[in-house]
Amino acid sequence: MKYGSIPAGGLGTRLQPLGFSKELAPVARRAVIEYLIERMILAGITKIFINTAEDKTDLIRYLSTKSPYASHLIFLVRPRRGLLDGIVLPQQFLREDDELYFGLPDTIWYPKDGFAQLDQLKGELVLGLFDTGTPQLFDSVVIDQKNRIQSIEVKVAKPKTKWTWAMGKLTVRVARALKPNPLFGASLHEYCGSNPAYAVELAGSHCLDIGIPADYERAESFIKQHETK
Repeated sequence: MKYGSIPAGGLGTRLQPLGFSKELAPVARRAVIEYLIERMILAGITKIFINTAEDKTDLIRYLSTKSPYASHLIFLVRPRRGLLDGIVLPQQFLREDDELYFGLPDTIWYPKDGFAQLDQLKGELVLGLFDTGTPQLFDSVVIDQKNRIQSIEVKVAKPKTKWTWAMGKLTVRVARALKPNPLFGASLHEYCGSNPAYAVELAGSHCLDIGIPADYERAESFIKQHETK
């Protein structure tokens, strides 16, 4: 069965002071996290885990009472343990062959059917790749001609490729096999070194991380540019 998994426990220190959780940052009259939720639902994912921290009561309150997607959401509250834990946390309640579709709550990307495109490749771990224009700031992913992942470089000055991951899917079996690492990309890289994993280069893709004020300021123009395409 398909489930969504969104890590929403971060402090958002690069974007503060906002006065509220960064996932609630408004972009074109919507909380930024709702763009990711919308894309999951478009892919037929109707049960979505929001994995957050106990002090993010504003996020829980808004998503559970005011968001149009409230009926699809399941909240898991836990201590902060990093991005890996924030993504794989729901595995404790699921079967090994269940799938977790994941993304980052402070990013907005196109095409909207990105999650559906992941299903074009069979595999227990599949990443969706975007051309952000700044691969040195993210985790760049090298794949071969059969779309198998060869390496994942975490924020290196001169990455081998322009393609970076912004979302993906993995089975619960893979979630349980990933080794703890403060850098999620490094954990994925280690797994891919000895296990088959794949990635899809999303043609014509666009991705914006609003994690810093300069990028947040251009978020609405980014939406206007790409929303109708």
